[in-house]
Amino acid sequence: MADLPFPFLRENVPLAPFTTWRIGGPARYLAEPPAESLPALLAWACAGGLPVWILGRGSNVLIDDAGLPGLVILTRNIWQEIRREGDFIVAGAGVSLPRLSKAAAAEGFSGYEFYIGIPGTVGGAVFMNAGFGPGDPRDTRALLEDVELVRPCEEAVRVAAANLHLTYRRSVLQEPSGPFAGAVITGARFRLAQPGDAAAIRGETRKHLADRKRKQPLTRPTAGSVFRASDGVPAAVHIDRAGLKGFRIGDACVSPKHANWIENLGSASAADVRALIRHVEDAVQTTFGVTLEPEVREMGGCARRE
Repeated sequence: MADLPFPFLRENVPLAPFTTWRIGGPARYLAEPPAESLPALLAWACAGGLPVWILGRGSNVLIDDAGLPGLVILTRNIWQEIRREGDFIVAGAGVSLPRLSKAAAAEGFSGYEFYIGIPGTVGGAVFMNAGFGPGDPRDTRALLEDVELVRPCEEAVRVAAANLHLTYRRSVLQEPSGPFAGAVITGARFRLAQPGDAAAIRGETRKHLADRKRKQPLTRPTAGSVFRASDGVPAAVHIDRAGLKGFRIGDACVSPKHANWIENLGSASAADVRALIRHVEDAVQTTFGVTLEPEVREMGGCARRE
């Protein structure tokens, strides 16, 4: 540890406790850096040929059982500033979406209620345009003004939301050879454009949370929705109609409560989840001729090779 170049850098840290699935091997290096140290940290990783992964609250990801051989930047405990600036809310990448929802409500603005039950961070929401299904206006694109990005050895820059090309569960930030390859999200600005009645906002927020609790296994170790909607139909509809609710491989199980969620029943491995995802894909393709596309991001050796 004495030879590590940064005081906030750790070696061989198990990642399962940092994921909502409670799955994943160790990170070769794990860091929780202050924002001012991020360019130097990224430069160090680049010089060493280390791949870099960003991990927020650990939802929507499947980390390989062998772990990650590079650098993992954990944002859940850092970059937590949230404040109002005129007609905007400025939030660090590590701010949770429920916290952002409550902050907007406290300022008397609606439009953020849907964030209350999403177990992600601001950085993750921007990266994947978090929100409801295709065609539903409740998503990050509808609220985002711009985002702060940092590259190795560079100062932070602000990029307008329009330049991120946000669509259903996608952004240009996901492209490994895109214009922002290697950049890390450190924060974002969101518009406060819909003044509302405080009591009505609280009621709508409670409604969103109650609806999620009723439909989704929020008390179980899961990663959220596993597949994107296909052909305009929610993936859960196809999976349910294929009779896959409750189907399991090892300790990975298609949730009996919501067919598009996979539960860890206790000791599921990434290999179990991977095999179950493949089984669901094959069954839906064979039964309905529909190709399901995973929404979960895979990290490490389990990731697909296109």
